[in-house]
Amino acid sequence: MADQNGSPLIPEGKQPDHKKILQALLDHFNESELQTVCFNLEVIYEDLPPGGRADKARSLVEYCIRHHRLQVLTIEIRNNRPFLDWDTLASEKATIQSAPATSVSAIGAETLMISKGVTALIKLMRSPEVYQAITSFQADFEAASEQIALMNDYKQIHDLFQELETRFFLIYNDQKRLPGDDSAWENIEVNEPEVRLKIDDIIQTVQLASFANEEARWTQQLEKVKDDIRQGVEKYDYQLLQSGINPLYRILNRQISRINAQLVATAGVLRLDTLEQAMQTISNSLAQSDYAQDTIGEVQNSVAALSGLNERVKNLVREHNSWQELDDELRRVEGTLNQGIDELVDAWYDLEPMTQNLVEGVTDEWATNLAEVCGELGKALADGTAVSVRRLFRRLRSQQGRRFRQVDMDLLTMARELQEVGESLELLLMLRNLK
Repeated sequence: MADQNGSPLIPEGKQPDHKKILQALLDHFNESELQTVCFNLEVIYEDLPPGGRADKARSLVEYCIRHHRLQVLTIEIRNNRPFLDWDTLASEKATIQSAPATSVSAIGAETLMISKGVTALIKLMRSPEVYQAITSFQADFEAASEQIALMNDYKQIHDLFQELETRFFLIYNDQKRLPGDDSAWENIEVNEPEVRLKIDDIIQTVQLASFANEEARWTQQLEKVKDDIRQGVEKYDYQLLQSGINPLYRILNRQISRINAQLVATAGVLRLDTLEQAMQTISNSLAQSDYAQDTIGEVQNSVAALSGLNERVKNLVREHNSWQELDDELRRVEGTLNQGIDELVDAWYDLEPMTQNLVEGVTDEWATNLAEVCGELGKALADGTAVSVRRLFRRLRSQQGRRFRQVDMDLLTMARELQEVGESLELLLMLRNLK
């Protein structure tokens, strides 16, 4: 694909420079035109952080960096200002298309191949046959692009909540010394601005997310607890501080797991199978053509990569849901152990097979250790030794928790790397509409 002057829209070996992109917006777009850019990118201008035109432009660039949409923003700028060439907007740093596959993880190698395949279609779009094929599968490309974008939104919120949680617990631990130890206020004063900034980041990110309307209630709660904590610190008012800390503690406990569950649910319906079918059909039509074989090969390789990635996502979602089911049951039983082990004895008929199903056929160290403690706990329950049962249950709970967290981390890694695929799909759809 080329611009109105015939030069390539996305030259090989170049990627946008965020500083140059910001300068181009400031130099060549007034506020009304910047609003149009936001509209075309489906970003609500009014939801960007408050400020003048320069602040809005900076926030837009930051948003595009976080969501891997900087190339999309660049194409939108060039579409409106064709005189801005790539030397004006791009750095010399290599793009992902020219990065060696050996530099990324196994999952990263798959997303790299998929991105290359979609980018190859962009190169071939000048052909009427390829353009028509892409048009035929436009709905599939759009569906996959939207689901990846939604997953990315959830991941952004999840990461910000984790950052907020880290900062919050610094204040939470210090406030336990109040009201008896006034020196605690010094540490709280240091950490309160960071908590406030993290809350602002979450609210602003949610406002720009595709699910913003669904989250209005708890974002309003966040605004209130932020103000209560700030005023409590400013007035050294312990009760006012508590009126902010207590609900924030509940929000963190509830929303991190809720956002994570929504991320997992989105991963389960990514529509990668339909994307794979679309790429396979296009690949078959290119197989006997006269186009460059290396470009056709990139499309063909992306089909196999999509199949592998789709299977990885399904396995991760399936494993996550199994760990979640086990975690829910262990958490329920955990709350009864102080009163005795009877509830655990009854629940073991379900807990034991659930645990064994998760480790069956797995030779990793975590699975071996979990199978071992599961066996020991079963024997202790048969013997009825309460002290041993409680000790072994805590070991089981700890090992289960570590593995569950690792599966969560793998899903978050998947979401991060899928951003590359999402950007490639968005570029393909955007450039198709410019043709």
